[in-house]
Amino acid sequence: MSPSGSAAPPGPISRVPRSKAAGRDWYDALSRWYDLVADPFEAPARAAGLELLDAARGERVLDIGCGTGTALVELDRAVGPDGLAVGIDLSGGMCRASARALAAAGLDPGVVVEGDASTAPFPDGTFDACFASFVLELFDTPALPAVLDEWRRVLAPDGRLCVVSLSRREAGLATRLYELVHEVVPTYVDCRPLYLRDTLLDCGFEIDAERVVGAWGLPVEIVLARGG
Repeated sequence: MSPSGSAAPPGPISRVPRSKAAGRDWYDALSRWYDLVADPFEAPARAAGLELLDAARGERVLDIGCGTGTALVELDRAVGPDGLAVGIDLSGGMCRASARALAAAGLDPGVVVEGDASTAPFPDGTFDACFASFVLELFDTPALPAVLDEWRRVLAPDGRLCVVSLSRREAGLATRLYELVHEVVPTYVDCRPLYLRDTLLDCGFEIDAERVVGAWGLPVEIVLARGG
């Protein structure tokens, strides 16, 4: 049985063979037109995740893998001038896109950090909440516990983490076809589906709420958790 009390996940998840340097270069190249390609797929699930996180005025929030800044702008507006919304991304091109998005929205563009979210350059307990949309899937399977430990480290006591991820939980033919494409061209189709709830529970998180939504026929898990 899994920690959730349900049957154990029915199978292993795919690996991520691409190096971080290759991933950074890929997203640098994508940064100018990423939203044209990915946003129609990601937007509904990301919006559901932001709703579940429910960032409040005055909070300190970290957007992990902030990409082009779409979620970061929403988080900055939610926490208001008395709060702090910070974005971190491995790709310099994505960081510059996030800064442009913040500036275009009339917000402070100086809260975007170029860095590796698996070794986040923030003190313990810095943030009240962390948000990660289509990001956890980019880390290789053996690295997931250490990555999630790092995200927990930067959360304040009882801080919350909202993760949006492609899911194998209700996987059907579309997911299996997607995974096949991922195995053939992992650089270009890089977000492989996870068992998100199980992964968070296995890493010691407590689940507050969860949803499953569809994205072009693929299931997406949205889980709100606390550090445990």
